[in-house]
Amino acid sequence: MKPYHQIFPGAAGATMTLELHARSGGIPRGSYAFVECYCTSPGCDCRRVTFLVLDQKQRQKAMICLGFDGDGPFSGPYLDGSSYQVPYAPELLDFCVHTLNSRPEWVARMYQRYGEVRELIDGSPYQGRSFPLPGDLFYRAMPAPDLESVLNESVRHGCTPCCPPPPAATQGEPTGTMRLVDLYARAGVSAPVSILLPLQDELHRHLLADPLAVEELAALLASFGRAQEADHDRLSAALRILSLTLEFYEVETAGGRIGARQQMQRLQSALALRVYREKSGMELRLSVKDILVRARVKLIPELQAICRSGEGGKESPLEVAAASGEEFLAGILRHFASAGVTCPFAGAQEILVLFAANDPELRPGLTWELLTADAPFLREIAALLIFDPDPELSREAARMLVSVAAATLTPNTLRRLIMARNWFPEPARSIVDQTISNARRARVACAHLDPPGDESVYASCLDGTGGQVFHVIVPDHEAYAGCTFVLQQERGIVDCTVVRLETRRDREDFIRAARSQRCCLPSTGEYLDLRLGMAIAAGMERGRVPGHWLVRAAELLGRDHWKGCEPDPVGTLRQLGEEAAAECAPGDGPGAEVMALAESGGWHRYRALFGSWKVEGSAVESAMEAAGGGSGPAKGVTAVERLCDQVLEQLRPELSLRLVLETLWLKVAGREAPIPWQRMYHVAQAVADETIALKEIPLAVSIARQSLAAYRKRNHGRRGSDS
Repeated sequence: MKPYHQIFPGAAGATMTLELHARSGGIPRGSYAFVECYCTSPGCDCRRVTFLVLDQKQRQKAMICLGFDGDGPFSGPYLDGSSYQVPYAPELLDFCVHTLNSRPEWVARMYQRYGEVRELIDGSPYQGRSFPLPGDLFYRAMPAPDLESVLNESVRHGCTPCCPPPPAATQGEPTGTMRLVDLYARAGVSAPVSILLPLQDELHRHLLADPLAVEELAALLASFGRAQEADHDRLSAALRILSLTLEFYEVETAGGRIGARQQMQRLQSALALRVYREKSGMELRLSVKDILVRARVKLIPELQAICRSGEGGKESPLEVAAASGEEFLAGILRHFASAGVTCPFAGAQEILVLFAANDPELRPGLTWELLTADAPFLREIAALLIFDPDPELSREAARMLVSVAAATLTPNTLRRLIMARNWFPEPARSIVDQTISNARRARVACAHLDPPGDESVYASCLDGTGGQVFHVIVPDHEAYAGCTFVLQQERGIVDCTVVRLETRRDREDFIRAARSQRCCLPSTGEYLDLRLGMAIAAGMERGRVPGHWLVRAAELLGRDHWKGCEPDPVGTLRQLGEEAAAECAPGDGPGAEVMALAESGGWHRYRALFGSWKVEGSAVESAMEAAGGGSGPAKGVTAVERLCDQVLEQLRPELSLRLVLETLWLKVAGREAPIPWQRMYHVAQAVADETIALKEIPLAVSIARQSLAAYRKRNHGRRGSDS
């Protein structure tokens, strides 16, 4: 790594500096320059910069590392553990983080300088992939990568730890999907998340860039299956890539990405041809079938038939259509034993997979067999089926549960029903209450809810639709559990997952992966409870009940009080106002509200916070058509005012609620909050005051401008396609 001004001695351009006229914390008075250093190794595309922090006497005070892509163990920013750092280096790092978040033009300049260095060293214009937009990433101080991750990276790619490997293959190495197979094979199944996440991102980029990648993957699988000498590492890696690819296209299809559904069908057709019709090895056919069943994706008819018939198996799986009750239950228990399923929640997931791969008309009979089984484990699994997000299937399971002998309910099932009864909309809640009453009359004891250990909560900011993600770590007997909750404003709790974290490394990787997402900051259990209550209420309005993993999360967190609650933005604002007045924070005097409103017009620079708050849809289209498309400076001003008056005013209640929740999110984040919560409160208070027009509030004007820019971009693309 070499300073930029030494690579280009005659180049102009200021270095970022920190000027202190008095001591600040542990940093002495003086001037501190953050000198940008770039890699000068030929052919390297590490996409990194290192800041050499020097005082006015050119003495080194800190060395800070930063990766431009925001993922992987070298993303940072972090203090380089192999370099000299003064005791107050963490405070210099905090200044660097704040400047990166508030000065996107600095980030853009570093992108440009990186390209200039690569062009000089490699002799041709930089051709690497696009950098994230300045402001899209929300930076935070990160710990330095642990030694194991550094060694794994350097040994795996044959490069020095200070300069991670370029993503592109070098001459003579495999390319395309085969290169990814080799990378996954070398990483192995036990590689830390900090290594697997960059590999997964590289896979996603490859799938988006090459439509033929899915056919190449199917062909590689078939060749591995037919090989005389099995390459188990490569075969295992290719199967992992297949599972990740199915998951990727399922998510992209649900998100509405154009062409994702066609690519999913293309992949399945290639698998049907290469793996099954051309009769690849028996082991490969079994492995691919198992992945397809577990993926729970919509299969093409040919693969549906293969999964139902157990094609390619040494021993035909259980035929649920023809099996008797005893055969079905015995087959389920054998499957659980072979798969190592000991948790009823994981068992319920396996049953849902089985139901998805078989005739829907068989589901009621199979559910009844499980509810009336002799094994309490199977009865507990069947009881969890009432938490199916599909309202009809949930009510169907509830009606069967209330019909079985009450004494057969296990104590754990009774406790779960009592904990979650408030999650059910009517008429399902009445059925659940009747089931609880029947169990109590039958003298079924209610299992004790263990007190939880100390929990660590992280929460993302709210996106433009009111969506938010929570990550929680909590003790789980001898290990820990990681719970993830995905909330959407109208749909409620759309996903909840629970993973077991056996080691400290598992916990660190879970937190690192969580905090690499959309501006995820430390939070509190109280804020989590509030948001989950609102999400439960939103789901109940749609007749939906959260999935069974929320029950497991409630058990781990010791929550027996979660229930739907309607938001109270007026009352919350009143309470926040009282707390703001009591704290009397510096700069929060008589003019604080005016200053906060003026500052809010520039909050769009925090793309991670407000980059998705633009408004799109038919209302915007209509308003823009009435404004003549909003082209030209004068029309642009008119269009922004029209968007404020006609579109945002209609969304004012939702915008007000979102700002109130964002204020609470900033408040509980404490020192890591990128914006003081009192300033967000003033803006939320102004938006809640309907006597103030939104076009008079700079944040609303900023959102209108983002909406206009998005409209113009779409309209320009439409005109281009029409021409």
